[in-house]
Amino acid sequence: MPNRIDRNAGRRSRFGGALPVALFCAGLALPSPGQAAEEMTAPAAPSMSFARVADLVIASPAIARVQVKSVIALPPERAPDLGAGRTRFYVEADTMGLIRGESVIARKVSFLIDGPTSKAKKPGLKGRTLLIFGKVGSRIDQFQLTSSTAVTDWSAANEALVRKVIAEAMAPDAPPAITGISSAFHVTGTILGEGETQIFLETANGSPISLSVIRRPDEKPHFSASLGEVVDEAASLPEPDTMLWYRLACGLPEQLPARPLRGLDRTEAQAASRDYAAFRGALAPCERTGQPVI
Repeated sequence: MPNRIDRNAGRRSRFGGALPVALFCAGLALPSPGQAAEEMTAPAAPSMSFARVADLVIASPAIARVQVKSVIALPPERAPDLGAGRTRFYVEADTMGLIRGESVIARKVSFLIDGPTSKAKKPGLKGRTLLIFGKVGSRIDQFQLTSSTAVTDWSAANEALVRKVIAEAMAPDAPPAITGISSAFHVTGTILGEGETQIFLETANGSPISLSVIRRPDEKPHFSASLGEVVDEAASLPEPDTMLWYRLACGLPEQLPARPLRGLDRTEAQAASRDYAAFRGALAPCERTGQPVI
């Protein structure tokens, strides 16, 4: 059986078996000189966007910090599903920490990652410390990436962002995924240019989310999002890089669908569609593109 990192058995002697819980659950192991230098030179800002990390955290039951020891380019017949110009690489790495996952992962793991054939001889991964997102395989020394871009270089900032997103995404009151829009209505005010649009969303767990756009003459529109059955007049537009912002910016359809507008007359429907577009435009954009490491 390969050596393993076992959270439940982490109190054994440091001379055998599992590694201590304190070292690999919290990622707070005493650094070696090389690790200390790496942390001192870590970039001040993460290299991944909040939305990209949220996508990976939600899709990945396990997240680990590893250091690559060897990389082998597999022959084309070992990866018949790849298109021209792409190569599959077999990577072996030392596990340096388990950030999220089940109780057991091996000290040494292997995983497959795809990259351009032009990098087959020199993929440039050996020696790099990475964060990998995916799941532990049927054997605890095998790791399956969520995708070939579910990998990023480790830095203190990247790990801190990953931990922040995990905490927010796993919180009991975390905003659920948006699955549709159930209804919308618009009320015109008594003064020219005054009006309010409310839009009610459908979610994966049935919890309500509502959007509100209030317009008053000579004022900028007031945008707000509320979690609950009643629209919160004190609510505001979600701050970027929060889970509610992520659910809205990355989950709302581009345009207000026709179904929620069926009960409105033409003028009301046009106003509701205009306000919906304005709400989406006011949100910080959802940047979720993955960057390959090869």
